[in-house]
Amino acid sequence: MIDWITAVVPCWHPEPIRDGCFMRVDSSGAVEWSSDRRLSLRGSHDSTVTIRTATWMPMEDGGHTAVEISGNLAKFFQGHNLFGSDNLPGLVFDFMRWLTLEHHGTVVPCAADINAWRTGAYTLHRVDVTDSFKLPSRGDVLAWLRAAEQTAHLSHRGRGQLVKGSTLYFGKNSRRWSLKLYAKGQEIESNSSDQPALASLPQVRAWADNVLRAELVLRGMELKRHQLETGTAWLPLDGVPFDAVAMLRDKLGAMTMTTTRTLPDDVLDTLTSAQRTGYLAWVAGNDLRQSMPHRSFYRLRAKLLPHGIDIATLQPSEDRSNVVPLVRVLEAVPAGVPDWAHETPLFYEPRRVA
Repeated sequence: MIDWITAVVPCWHPEPIRDGCFMRVDSSGAVEWSSDRRLSLRGSHDSTVTIRTATWMPMEDGGHTAVEISGNLAKFFQGHNLFGSDNLPGLVFDFMRWLTLEHHGTVVPCAADINAWRTGAYTLHRVDVTDSFKLPSRGDVLAWLRAAEQTAHLSHRGRGQLVKGSTLYFGKNSRRWSLKLYAKGQEIESNSSDQPALASLPQVRAWADNVLRAELVLRGMELKRHQLETGTAWLPLDGVPFDAVAMLRDKLGAMTMTTTRTLPDDVLDTLTSAQRTGYLAWVAGNDLRQSMPHRSFYRLRAKLLPHGIDIATLQPSEDRSNVVPLVRVLEAVPAGVPDWAHETPLFYEPRRVA
């Protein structure tokens, strides 16, 4: 599903849209800079999306011509983010239509604006894409996360960072993209007031209890690199819907996870003495990236990966007999929208545009 969108969308409005502003004033009283605060708009489920003026010019030159919207549009319409639509252009179009109807006069889109919403002629600065996987129990989800902290290695991001014991981040502060994995059931319990639509729905909470959620954050630089910085790029092509989760699954597919500790004798015999010493040091729990030359490290890593050993990870200190291997997660059928949620207020599916 599309979990978060930040976009600059054409939409004429007569007055600036903001909730005050932040300013820095020097010691002489001169304003060094100012930044408009985003205005929060609340939907029928108490979920909010923020907006502010993004483009402005004098009224005689056209006035305010674009707004920046930022938020979880699926959650705005359905009250939760357990599952939802992957139709980004449809979500943006429906939100802008809602904004026009509910705040008529604040925004007054012209025909060209509405056509831009329909054709995706707006700029994306951030898109979060999520996918979910079902494991046997929440215990399996948490065990996998704990083990993955020490045994998983993601291409271009290295090892992950486990935060608060249940959220695993890769590239958390990257300006391009980051990935996080967490236990959805546990997140719902910790933030129950954040998704009020779920409060009286035990079947929904039960559905989420054993879900491993993967979330890919794509920021402006990465969107531009993949030519996905406009809504047009997310529209169906020749009648085929855009696969919004393809990049997320590619990232997961590039993740390696150690599933074994020992090598068979015939493989050991092919190692040089220096490589064998390095391998044994890794088995003992050492970080080889700190002790081996760069090229030697990657030669040994390439040699051992086909045998289920990734020396870019660290050996866990605890028993991993109850760990769900990464391959099992990737081969599982993603936990999509449950049948009982279709055609109910729990699942908002915007119409396809363009």
